[in-house]
Amino acid sequence: MDLKQLEAEFADRVQQACDQARELGLAPVRLEQMLRAQHAATLAKKLMLSGDIHSSMKDLVRAGHRELTLEAVMLQPQAAAWRLSMAAPPKD
Repeated sequence: MDLKQLEAEFADRVQQACDQARELGLAPVRLEQMLRAQHAATLAKKLMLSGDIHSSMKDLVRAGHRELTLEAVMLQPQAAAWRLSMAAPPKD
């Protein structure tokens, strides 16, 4: 599976988490704003490197739904291939 496909699958999982949050009456507004500005994979890397905790994550955790955060999606076993591809050295 190539990197673009892994990133697309990761973006789909993040969108599913946002959709589930909305179904529960939670609106991850800040996360959705950030996702409109950049791809989910790019955003995830940026947030992990910065260490910032965005308001959508705080709201979801306070509501008892940490499994719907971008960070939780990154920890899902299905995202392992994408995470590992980020750590792999560039091919020459």
